[in-house]
Amino acid sequence: MEANSQILLVDYDNSIPSLFSNIMANGYHMRKAKDNVEASSLAGSSDVIILMASDRRRECIKFMEHVRSSIDPTINFIVILSEPLDKTFLERIDALTFQFFSKNHHDFVDLTKAIHNAIEMRKLKVREKMFVQDLDRIEDELKKVEHRLYTISTIKRLASKDATFLN
Repeated sequence: MEANSQILLVDYDNSIPSLFSNIMANGYHMRKAKDNVEASSLAGSSDVIILMASDRRRECIKFMEHVRSSIDPTINFIVILSEPLDKTFLERIDALTFQFFSKNHHDFVDLTKAIHNAIEMRKLKVREKMFVQDLDRIEDELKKVEHRLYTISTIKRLASKDATFLN
């Protein structure tokens, strides 16, 4: 666990269980937000975002879509749902969520593992993104070199034609 990992907890109903104090004690830096506006301002520097979905499921979906499209697509979400579980909501968030838990059926170990895995997955996504950017940069440089080589070969060809013409 890295002490500099940033967790954003979005708790729309201020129902944070005591479980999260244990997570903070595990070396993670945790920040809290109570709505999407506050959460959006903190999301960019977060490694994982935990959403306490409760009855604000539509807000959760809007927030997750906003983060993925406008802030950082590499940030993972862990969603903690209140009972009863809404199958339609679960299907809707499936592509956006790293993992979800039922509010009444999770424990510290499982949640800690999920947080750790979400952070590691984000690191892999960031490295992949940087790798692709490096490949794009190298490809652009190769295109420039290829253009220069073509220019040089054209000049040589023209120069050899001129030399043949003068003989």
